[in-house]
Amino acid sequence: MRFRSRKFAPLALLTVMILSGGWARAQSGEPDHAPNPSVHNAPVNAAPEQKSEEDPTAQFKHSASVRLLSRITGLSADGAYWLAVVLNFGIVVGLIVWASTKNLPAMFRSRTASIQKSIEEARRASEDANRRLSEIESRLARMDDEISGMRATSDKEAAAEEQRIKAATAEDARRIVESAEQEIAAAAKAARRELTGYAADLAVTLATKQIQVDIPTDQALVRRFSQQLSGDGLGAKKN
Repeated sequence: MRFRSRKFAPLALLTVMILSGGWARAQSGEPDHAPNPSVHNAPVNAAPEQKSEEDPTAQFKHSASVRLLSRITGLSADGAYWLAVVLNFGIVVGLIVWASTKNLPAMFRSRTASIQKSIEEARRASEDANRRLSEIESRLARMDDEISGMRATSDKEAAAEEQRIKAATAEDARRIVESAEQEIAAAAKAARRELTGYAADLAVTLATKQIQVDIPTDQALVRRFSQQLSGDGLGAKKN
């Protein structure tokens, strides 16, 4: 491809130069050869001028550049003209294609990269959204389990607290009853002691009034009475 471009580059350049020169001459309206001012040649030049007015490209077809291209290629004037037009058109198309192949791939690559980047960002956003949704769903599922666990724990704690309160109440009642029993027993023991003392004092008083005893007898009675009191105290403790 590069070899062919180098081979036809001089010919294309020559064609562009020829076309440019011929076009400039055609636009300026200058003829290729100065006309003969003699009256003898006037009727001969009248027909080409009339023909050039009918065909706008006649001056360009018969210009020096087209004739030069015709001599180089060996073609007729019309053939050289159309060859110049085709070469010119091919050069323009080639330049357009060259510019396109030079700039469009980069633009396409940039656009493709932008599209791929957008797709990747969308995919990442979708994956992130799915991941967050999964986390929320798992949290909700764990929340239900946690609520059920908290409810079961609270029920167990309530039942345990109820049992503890019942046990504490029963223990308090037992202690109260035991304390009352102890107080009653202590009161009964004190009353028994008072009654025993009173009965002893009363017996001593009555015995003193009714019997007259000597000192040894009195001591013997006191010892017996003391023994009886000691026996009554031991019996009360056993009860």
